[in-house]
Amino acid sequence: MKNLVFTLAILLIISCNTKKEEVAPAERAIGFNTFLPELQWHLGNDDAIQIVKDMDVLWAKKDYEGMKQFFADTAKFYFPDGRVASTPDEFVEFLKEEDNDSDGTWTFDYAYSVDLDPSQGGEHVQAGFTGTSMKDSVTTKKRYHESYYIIQGKIVTWNQFDMDIKEE
Repeated sequence: MKNLVFTLAILLIISCNTKKEEVAPAERAIGFNTFLPELQWHLGNDDAIQIVKDMDVLWAKKDYEGMKQFFADTAKFYFPDGRVASTPDEFVEFLKEEDNDSDGTWTFDYAYSVDLDPSQGGEHVQAGFTGTSMKDSVTTKKRYHESYYIIQGKIVTWNQFDMDIKEE
């Protein structure tokens, strides 16, 4: 009987002191894509989203030179009207032209980040805005969706899509 109690006590002590191995949750992959069909989307992280948020603060202040710190030297920028800027400097020139053409404001409505291969780096941040602009006494309201591809803290590609908001 003493041996049984002693054995149970030893087993209890061992089981209490044995560190349980933590099992990481299975990574959740969803969706599909046609350009790398063997990969699925995963949730990204807040670091990539913060880059977009920080850049947006500078954009609202029209601090175009400050915005350049967020762009890779080889970044490409695609506008809804088909224009493409091939350098950060060219992108800034397009923005300055638009500012001279109309006066606009916007709200930053949402952002999320997804990643095709978390082991490789690089995230796709999707962001939405509601904008209002005035040109020649005409007010225009639009919804904007922007897609940013960010690698190592720098925006590599930026795509903007827009849709007019019609009053009902």
